[in-house]
Amino acid sequence: MARSHSSQPKPSTGGGSGGGGDPPRRRTAAGGADDGGSVAAAQEKVARAANFGRPGASGRPGAPGASAVKGPAAKIPLKPPNNRHNVNSIRPQSPPKNKNTIVLPGTDVLGDLAEISAGRGTWIEQANQYEVNGRRYIVESTGTVIPVSGPGFVNLSRPEYRVLKQLIGSGGDIDAAREALRRDPSISEADWQPALDVFKHHKSYRGEA
Repeated sequence: MARSHSSQPKPSTGGGSGGGGDPPRRRTAAGGADDGGSVAAAQEKVARAANFGRPGASGRPGAPGASAVKGPAAKIPLKPPNNRHNVNSIRPQSPPKNKNTIVLPGTDVLGDLAEISAGRGTWIEQANQYEVNGRRYIVESTGTVIPVSGPGFVNLSRPEYRVLKQLIGSGGDIDAAREALRRDPSISEADWQPALDVFKHHKSYRGEA
């Protein structure tokens, strides 16, 4: 009687213990190793979003609503204003200028810069300024922006800025600030109210004025 030949599965020839074949590959971040959550990857994602719409930029350069970036933002990355402009970052040693624009809390300056970098701000060449969301900015050669005017910005003169610095340096003690500046000939009574109006937005304000 002829034997029946049953086909048996061939033994695995793959290496390793247990199952055969190659182990599944790990998914990696685009263009790199297994660092999808790394800071570098996040920064690259932000940069791609800011560059959206720039000529030659990665992504979708021809997307609706995107436009070519004009002015210095087309060549250099924009940087936030110096701390001397942010009311809660002003220090006693912050240098006063003839004109001092203060950024009040809640003003989305970083959002404005992203809009400008994406080509959605208006470049006013004759003034060397950008306008976005009603606010205007100058860009220095380093890429640092200077707030100029608009919602959330307040302009102070040099004496008014000095009063504001003293109020901050006195920890919100208005009487102590007045005493410290009492003999300063460059400070007049008219300089106090504009400074106090800005100081009301400072974290050390005690509600006394």
